[in-house]
Amino acid sequence: MLNQQIASVLGVIKWPLALACVAFLPATAVALGEQVAGIAHGMQFFGPFLAGAAAYLLLWQLVLRRLSVSFFSTLEHEFTHCLFAWLTFNRVTGLKATLRGGGTTTYRGTPNWLIQTGPYFFPTLSIALLAGLRLFPPQYLALAYALLGASLVYHLISTWAETHHGQSDLREAGLVFSLLFLPTANLFWYAVVIASLRFGLGGLPALLRAISHSPLNPLRLAG
Repeated sequence: MLNQQIASVLGVIKWPLALACVAFLPATAVALGEQVAGIAHGMQFFGPFLAGAAAYLLLWQLVLRRLSVSFFSTLEHEFTHCLFAWLTFNRVTGLKATLRGGGTTTYRGTPNWLIQTGPYFFPTLSIALLAGLRLFPPQYLALAYALLGASLVYHLISTWAETHHGQSDLREAGLVFSLLFLPTANLFWYAVVIASLRFGLGGLPALLRAISHSPLNPLRLAG
């Protein structure tokens, strides 16, 4: 079945990808910094974007971190598991999110590390907002960018809270693999969002060019 074939391919590339992530961490970090600097100097709605990020950080600091209620973050976490299960051609059979008791995702098919680690690097909410950006009427674009800024800070905080050695997801994927893979994967997807704000559909190609041309690109250093 296709999900088995995909799982096999992911198994083959797992450790080479982990090592590549370590090697490309500096270049990815620099590329992210360049994208942030780019929107700071050239994006019309950088003010609302920054305000949204600051507002969520303040809300978390004053209110959310003191609450034991985590339904939304649990729901988003489990939905991201579902998303990667679908993307690797598995059949999702259930999603459960509770107010305080965590959540579960069930599916039929073949497990793989992409499903297991997806919520720990992929900013689902930010990508959804980015995809729907063109649907916002012009008068609400400032609000859309504020929500995007808030969503990135939400992802940063929730991922930090969820990523620890006791997580069963990360244990299934492998703690060493997760340690090698997740830092670069997180920086990369943050950079994808920021680059897409700058260049639209050309954001990903522009980011890949920036990483490729970086003096910290390990392939350039090796040459």
